Amino acid sequence: MSLAMTSVDQSGAPWVLNPAFRIQGGDLVNEAEGTRLTLTPPLRELWELGERRDGAPAVRLTEEAEKALRRIRLIVPPDASAAATGGLARPAGTPLSLPAGTRAAAAVWGLIGAPVDLGGPPGPRPKDAVPVIRQALAGRLRLLAQPGTWSWTLRARPAEGLPGLVDHGDLAVHAQTDTGAAAHERLRALVGTVLAQGHRPLVIGGDHSIGYPVISTVAGRHPALRVVHFDAHADRRPAGNAVTADCGNFVSWVLCEHPHVEWLTIGVRGVDTNLDQATNGRVSYLTADEARAPEAADTIARFCAGAPVHLTVDIDVLDPAYAPDVVYPAGGGLDPATLTALVRSVAAAGRLVASDLVEACPSPSGRHLTAAHLADLVETVQLAEAGQVVGRGSPVHDFAGEDA
Repeated sequence: MSLAMTSVDQSGAPWVLNPAFRIQGGDLVNEAEGTRLTLTPPLRELWELGERRDGAPAVRLTEEAEKALRRIRLIVPPDASAAATGGLARPAGTPLSLPAGTRAAAAVWGLIGAPVDLGGPPGPRPKDAVPVIRQALAGRLRLLAQPGTWSWTLRARPAEGLPGLVDHGDLAVHAQTDTGAAAHERLRALVGTVLAQGHRPLVIGGDHSIGYPVISTVAGRHPALRVVHFDAHADRRPAGNAVTADCGNFVSWVLCEHPHVEWLTIGVRGVDTNLDQATNGRVSYLTADEARAPEAADTIARFCAGAPVHLTVDIDVLDPAYAPDVVYPAGGGLDPATLTALVRSVAAAGRLVASDLVEACPSPSGRHLTAAHLADLVETVQLAEAGQVVGRGSPVHDFAGEDA
């Protein structure tokens, strides 16, 4: 790796050395994340300058070097330094990738697995679904990556327009010692490192408590952020005296921290006995019945209207007939075709800057249909964004002629 470093007088550097790294012999090692780098002369120079606390000039890197060092998390944003001490992420058992198309107009998605689960009823848990969702995604991404793949939705070959995906691993979770607040702070830091690389965070949970650190971090980068939230529940119980959010009040936590954020929740149903009334003015709703109406797409278009948008999906927005493996099922939900169409509307109307997809549980039967629906939504977004570039292609008879 050629760093091409220059030392300059610079205050407020946009990065610091990751404190999880240590020198071991001739290597730089981050044991918490399983990373080992040969300590080349440029890396040694970087390390020694970065370690100095005597007012020495800060180090400025070339764009190429900074990108490479952020990718391996040798350097991290300053506000991620404390959380990075014990490691931010570990390589996933099923690492994923999708090359960006040559005509891609949107930034690459940066995938994070977040096996965070703050508890609930006994049974299968959302934290255990992350590897299952990854496996479901692997097949979909392999198909999308093939240049000859044809999308009937787009009536075109999407490859040139796909925004692509880079895998940042799974959040490091220390089950025996972590508090919910500690896991959330680590996730906040990890999302910050993804944003610093110019990638759009795509976080797979896990329970919906992760919406608090993820959306709050994104809102700090995008002050005009709007959130489109698909869910059977409002998740707006009062924040109370807890030290961090849970899956039932993460919306209240985000809105307390970022009062400028506008919020649209879609798919709610049933009754709510403890709704936080303090944030009423910033939250709009489409019930499940309203979401099935033709006007729902227009409501989404007006709400997003070219703004930066975070898409958050609790898969229990689907009816239990389609998504049975959730912690809090609620009858009267959406069907997959309706959800897919509405997510396409979000992608078309706004500027997606981040997303989180949560609350699937592993299936005792091993079929994992609920997790598969979350994987389908990732594919839906990739195709929707590709479609903005490649448009609607040839009719079927022209397609058949191409292959003849």
